Amino acid sequence: MSQTERWPIRGQPAAVNIMRGAVASGRVAHAYLFVGPRGVGKATAGNAFAAALLCEAADAAERPCGRCPTCADVAAGRHVDVYKLVPEEDKILIDQVRRLHQRAMLRAVRGRYKVFLVEAVDTATPAAQNALLKVLEDPPGDTVFILIAHNEAPLLPTVVSRCVTVRFGRLPKDVAAAILRERFGYGDAAELGAALGDGSIAQATRLSPEQLLERREAALAFFNDLLGADPTTVPKKAEAWHKRRDELVELLEILQTWLRDVLLCQHRPEAADQPGAWLVNFDRVHDLLAHARAMGPEEVMQALDHILSFHRRLSENVGVRPLVDVLLLDLAACGRRVVA
Repeated sequence: MSQTERWPIRGQPAAVNIMRGAVASGRVAHAYLFVGPRGVGKATAGNAFAAALLCEAADAAERPCGRCPTCADVAAGRHVDVYKLVPEEDKILIDQVRRLHQRAMLRAVRGRYKVFLVEAVDTATPAAQNALLKVLEDPPGDTVFILIAHNEAPLLPTVVSRCVTVRFGRLPKDVAAAILRERFGYGDAAELGAALGDGSIAQATRLSPEQLLERREAALAFFNDLLGADPTTVPKKAEAWHKRRDELVELLEILQTWLRDVLLCQHRPEAADQPGAWLVNFDRVHDLLAHARAMGPEEVMQALDHILSFHRRLSENVGVRPLVDVLLLDLAACGRRVVA
């Protein structure tokens, strides 16, 4: 079994090196804090680290081996020395931590360690964090805590200081796209999902591949209907979107990836010749080139600026109606209608 198969955490080489180094050297800390955005591999890393800590392979550098009964039991979630704590009603409560403390006092049954995986530790109440701090301050010698957090800010500084912090970054788009294709069957929608997911698999899989492609068709229909439209007809078009803010925001996010590809087609001719290597919407090269001919580069940049300005003003709680009216008028002036 290859190293990639044994440590199936994609796009996080620094985090993997910290875990592998601890296992290979035998210098294992009593507590680790895995922190980073949702959907970037923290839980997968926690399971792999637990398997490595308990693996039966004689050579520490080969752990986790992925073949021994211990690795199989950890992967199946049935190893007696691996204890998982997850939020109850979106929070980790003090009673949960008290039960964890009681279990931590027991000896390991099968392995060299007892491993406690605490997911979403950043949701722990102040009382639960204080109880956890007491466990971390005086842990049993054969215990390893792996705390997983999406956000470090809610955690007590004293809790963080008791842990080795392992940081996870957003996944590179090519890595995210590969994961979406290989593990989730996204096919031609993988690049679009990765772009919209902003380096998070959890974010990228909010929509199925079929839904993503349907949303893209809707975004293109929306844009093509606006391009070169008579300004007197635009207010009527805007009315249809005044109460559909979330849907409009989603369409604009997809439209941003489209306009980015149009710019690439205009400035880098090789993008159209090798679309899979350059473009998010690589399966629609013909339509991208049509927009590249219908709009000048300055107009594409203006359209992107208008969309970004809309997002910015929306975050400032400016009224939706005037923002939508202005956005649609601005986009309508950015080019001429594309005839398929």
